[in-house]
Amino acid sequence: MLLLGFLLAVSLLYIFNNRHTLGAVFFRAVGLDEMAADAFRKAVAANPKDAYAYYQLGLMYKDKSDFSRAEEAYLELLKIFPEHPYASYDLGYVYREKGLYGKAVLQYQKALQITPDNAYARYDIGFIYRKSGDYKRAFEEYEKALKIDPDHPYAHYDMGLIYEKWGMKEKAEEKFRTYRKITDPNFIENIFNRLSGKKRN
Repeated sequence: MLLLGFLLAVSLLYIFNNRHTLGAVFFRAVGLDEMAADAFRKAVAANPKDAYAYYQLGLMYKDKSDFSRAEEAYLELLKIFPEHPYASYDLGYVYREKGLYGKAVLQYQKALQITPDNAYARYDIGFIYRKSGDYKRAFEEYEKALKIDPDHPYAHYDMGLIYEKWGMKEKAEEKFRTYRKITDPNFIENIFNRLSGKKRN
């Protein structure tokens, strides 16, 4: 009976201390994003070491393209949890969207130190190199991304764009076909129907 009373007290204390975060999770689950964001803000005000609340705030701001507030949330999170497996990548994405390519690449490299098999970070570094006109380095990053995830659609597509820039049309078309095969579930069926003379409804 004493143990049950102790467990109940601990549970109530946990719920009280995490009431804002728990409320935010509920609001998010039922689609009340503004109320969820408000509850996460209250959570970090009450507990500045609440890594979960910071990360969720960063995600919500990022999803709404509020990149300045997303950046603030991720920077606060990384102060208390420098090895967070996703925050460094997400902060890199925020910098990429803000056009801060140098900062983005540095952040993606930090993300890769934490999770070396992050194909998205490899792809995004390649994307930045391609946008900057450094096609050789971009191509190398896309190849690294595809070693991790052979079905990464955008790595195939962007490699096709680079092949086009290099005047290698057949290789470009091959990459674009691979991209369509990955992103269009009806791609193979369409080819079969074309070859067999059938038309889709």
